[in-house]
Order: sequence, then structure tokens, then C-alpha cells
Amino acid sequence: MKKRVFITEYVGLSTRLEALAMAFMISDYFGHEVCIDWKDTDALTIRGVQHRGRGLLGRIDNWKLREYSTETFHAIGAHHNLNLRTHEGPRHLLEKYYLPTAQRIKLRPDLIDTIRDTFAPYANRPLVGVHIRRGDFHMVDPDVFDVKAAFWPAVPDWWYEHVMGEIKNAVPNVAFFVSCSGSLDEFPHLQSKFEMFDLPTASPYDYKEAGHAARRHPAADLWALGCFDLMVGSSCSTFTHYAANMLGGPTTVLVPPAEKMHVSAPSYARIGLHGRGAHDWYAACRTGEGLQPVADAGTLPISTGASVDWM
Repeated sequence: MKKRVFITEYVGLSTRLEALAMAFMISDYFGHEVCIDWKDTDALTIRGVQHRGRGLLGRIDNWKLREYSTETFHAIGAHHNLNLRTHEGPRHLLEKYYLPTAQRIKLRPDLIDTIRDTFAPYANRPLVGVHIRRGDFHMVDPDVFDVKAAFWPAVPDWWYEHVMGEIKNAVPNVAFFVSCSGSLDEFPHLQSKFEMFDLPTASPYDYKEAGHAARRHPAADLWALGCFDLMVGSSCSTFTHYAANMLGGPTTVLVPPAEKMHVSAPSYARIGLHGRGAHDWYAACRTGEGLQPVADAGTLPISTGASVDWM
């Protein structure tokens, strides 16, 4: 019986893409064929995967790997069918798989063309990417951001207004590309203060859970966010993380501090984790590991135009 490792639609797109690195590492070390059955791969081509569901044969000698430990990792080879539900793994092996795995993934050419066409009018303008995650990210207190108040904390609008305002003060003709949960129309206050735009690619998916629903195409948005040197991100979101740290070139991400922050005293920090996994991203957001406070937005790497040729 052929060995197979399956990644189901157990989480959102960006976390599944991160889990692919673990799956290809398992394939190399234990001989399992990497299998996926995702609706959103209509927009993606992933070299080296088989598109198939688990079916009945995939449930024979099946093992569901929910979390990593040395013991569970060593036991993988004893099972023919593995249902992979974690992106964590042995970091000394896994880290060399992140960028090569991301390079296996290609966005559909017509979506690439749409991204290029959308960014073309801004070719000579300073551009910054913005990702606003809501949905299943919870707003515990609208006047306070505390990354420890919820496992998936929503970053309030006033923080984005502060950071984008600092950037605009440093670079007055800056424009902001925005990817967000829901619709850009849900942020009229930000739109009144800043030049903001999004992709014209409507999401074709009606199966998404409320926390993952967006007006725009998630894969196109993810790839578009990978085109910037600087991103204003959503703390703890793997969508921010994957776009910034796996796609395109190195990206500096601006996030809230790991300490409790009140609307009356907003602040922000920068982090760069190109080619490093979500483990390090969560540590930065939740504990402050590697975060560097920003006192002057004029020191930030704000590019002219977007970098699109990597796609």
C-alpha cells in the first residue's frame, strides 16, 4: 500500500500552505505521497502534490497528527496514511523547507495579470501593503489592544489609523493596498484619511466559514500582499505571516507591541522573518520576541511601486 500524507481543509488557506512544508518534509524522510483536496486550488498550481481526497483507502492505518513532538515525528513512518493537521515540526529540519515549498506554488496567470494591472498605475508611487484580519479574530475591548486577551486577537481600527498616519506623515504621497476580511467598504473612516485600494478580484467561494470570508479572492490577495517591502499587518494572523515571510522578497511587518496598549497611547514595532515559520511569527506577536519598536516612520523600507516579477 502506498504511503500518503493528506492535508484537508482543516484551517484557512495560509495555514494549509504553511503545513505543506511539513508534508514535503515527511515525504522526503518517510516516503509519503503529498495529497490535498482543496477547493481553492482552482487558483493555485502546486508542484509535487496529488489532488485526491482521503476516501476509504485513506482511512486504513490512518493516523491524525494534531501536534508535533519528537516521539510523534519518529512514529510517522509506521503509518501508511497520515492526516496532517499541524504545521509544526522539527525546526532543524523544517526550516529549510519553507521557501522551497512556497516556490512550488504558482498563482493562476490571469490572477497574476490582475495584480500587475492593479499595481501598474502606482508604479511611481510609494506603496505599502495593509492586512486587516477580523471575522474569527475577536475584539475584546475596542479601546485596548491586548494580544493576550484572546487567542486570535483583532487589531482595532485606531491602531491602523495611527500607523498609516505615521507613514503618511513621513511619505505624504504614499498609497495603501489593503487586503481585509469582509470588504474594504467596512472601513470608511480609514478610507476618508488615506488613499486605499484593493484588487477587483471577487471571491468565488461561498463555502468559507464566517471567520475566513472576504469579498476579494483570498489567493490573489495573499500573492498581492507578497509584493511589498513594508506591510502593516494583523498580529498573529498567518495570512499576514505567509505573505510577508514566504512570498516574494523579504518584507518588514509592522505589528502592535506584545504589551497591553490603550487607544490614548498607540505604538508599533517592526519584525522581519523572511523564510522562517509561523512558530517564530507567533512568538514575535505574543511575546515580543525579535520585535523592534519604531520611533520614526521615516526609517521604514517603503518601496516605490510593487515588486511583481517574482510571481
